[in-house]
Amino acid sequence: MNGRGLPLLLWLLPLLACPAAFAEPGDPPAEDYHYGMRLDIAKVLRQPDLDFCGIREVEMLYLDHQGKRHLLRYPVWGQGCQNEG
Repeated sequence: MNGRGLPLLLWLLPLLACPAAFAEPGDPPAEDYHYGMRLDIAKVLRQPDLDFCGIREVEMLYLDHQGKRHLLRYPVWGQGCQNEG
């Protein structure tokens, strides 16, 4: 990598490491999922892209049955691994 690309990489690295950096304005604060948590999901508004390999935190935006928006953060194993088998 040449020296000119390094400042851009240093600027982008925190954005790539933090899923909340991709939250849209108006999204509710993300709530971390824990095992056994009761979820009231009436409609999924935005689901994560799982085209990556390994475990990563992702976020899903959904409506509950009262019409309230929720942003759920949870770890998931990506579906983009090529060495499965």
